[in-house]
Amino acid sequence: MSAASTSTSSTSTQPKPSSVPSFHDVVDVTSYDAMLARKVTALRDMFATLLRDDGPCDGGDDDAPENNSTEILPEVVSPEVFPSPPKHFRSRCRFQIVAEDVKGTAGDDCRPNTRKNRFSYRLRENGEITGAIETFPMALLSVNEVMPLLLETLDNDETGALALGLEAVHFLAARRGGMHITFLYSRSIGHDETWRVAATRARETMLESLSVNSKDENHKTKHDPTALNLLGRSKNVAVSIGPVNYVVEELTLSDGKVLTYHQPEGAFSNPNAFVAEHTVDWLVDISRTTVAAAMRGLRTDDENENENAATPHQPSLLELFCGNGNHTVALAGSFHAVAAVEISKSLCQAARLNLTRNGIENARVFEAPSEYVARAMLKKRRSGKATAGTGDNPETNPDDIKSLDVTKDSIKFLDVSQYDVVLVDPPRAGLDTDTLALVKQFPVILYISCDPNSLFQNATCPKYGLAATHKLKRFAVFDHFPYTKHVECGAVWVRKDLAV
Repeated sequence: MSAASTSTSSTSTQPKPSSVPSFHDVVDVTSYDAMLARKVTALRDMFATLLRDDGPCDGGDDDAPENNSTEILPEVVSPEVFPSPPKHFRSRCRFQIVAEDVKGTAGDDCRPNTRKNRFSYRLRENGEITGAIETFPMALLSVNEVMPLLLETLDNDETGALALGLEAVHFLAARRGGMHITFLYSRSIGHDETWRVAATRARETMLESLSVNSKDENHKTKHDPTALNLLGRSKNVAVSIGPVNYVVEELTLSDGKVLTYHQPEGAFSNPNAFVAEHTVDWLVDISRTTVAAAMRGLRTDDENENENAATPHQPSLLELFCGNGNHTVALAGSFHAVAAVEISKSLCQAARLNLTRNGIENARVFEAPSEYVARAMLKKRRSGKATAGTGDNPETNPDDIKSLDVTKDSIKFLDVSQYDVVLVDPPRAGLDTDTLALVKQFPVILYISCDPNSLFQNATCPKYGLAATHKLKRFAVFDHFPYTKHVECGAVWVRKDLAV
């Protein structure tokens, strides 16, 4: 979505502080609701024809009667809006570290003319850096508490090893406790024992301070392995200070079920766990309502009439771009079997850990590019090796994925006819042509989009647009990134013959 269509700027004429970059606004909790409302309005305008179901979006139908009416139809699908907390919502942050020489005072080792480094956090934009950042209200409270402690440890490190060559720091936190800080260096730290000793001392000092002074009721004690850990990175080198290099996030569904997620350092994880919680809960609701209704439409009247209410039919799910299994873990209980595909090795490892952590046995993660899977599955379908149906092909059954070796070679066992529902969560560019052609083969499509422009293009492009064969049944707005132009959407598409 363009910046113009989702402008979040307030009407204030006050200039931004130098610490605030152009890509986000000043955090002002009093303006948050108005900012979100503007995003929703822009999305309503963009998706108006699809929300109102004005007709086909496949380039036109020559046989369709011409509609010259100027009447604006009411929305058939009303956007479901899920806001973020207006502050302290980000669990991942990256800052540049800048050191400035300042003249010492009489209190500095009694040498009034000595010079001392004063460190500050900055953000980078187009090769430039912002003014100094004292606090960062977008970040979790725990991150804000650690930020000044870290600068203090840099100032107090008499060896200078922590600050030498330090370019940036990454914070990774969990809402209910757990903190990981990565130091990024322009020099090698691989054989620097002085750095290791200084970093170990810094971790111990910060842990002690947090355990005594923290105002965050969720802060974990120093006896918890995820409480606070450090990692130093330089070219081809990573040095760990502390027992683990991950945090554990918890997402709670509306039915009270708590899901736990292993989120490793250096791998993608959703920066706004509050809205991620809304997203997985929405998807679970979709699986129990909209998906279930569509599946009833796939079966014959006799099958519906004879269905045992105690053991209802469960469809199977193919998930593309599964990441660390955020959605996989939440949805597995609603499906007979789940095949989840992800290109990143580290995210595949995290996803498998998360399946195990949550006791899930009916899902498998496949390490492969989603477009590779799409081409393979389309090729099988075009060659006639795939059969139409809803998971009843005797040659390959969703149960078989439990015993597959989850390597790229095992992708050949995936048959589009074995899965009733597809979930995609692509990068900002949206779905490529092959993947778009594949997902249209499914009766139900769940689409999570981090760029509404791409979603709209995938829905309305003349040849492969989703709206040509499927009807939009649910539409959601997830405000993962308050005070920026960015917004995420969720769209549920049901094949038109099933969309009652």
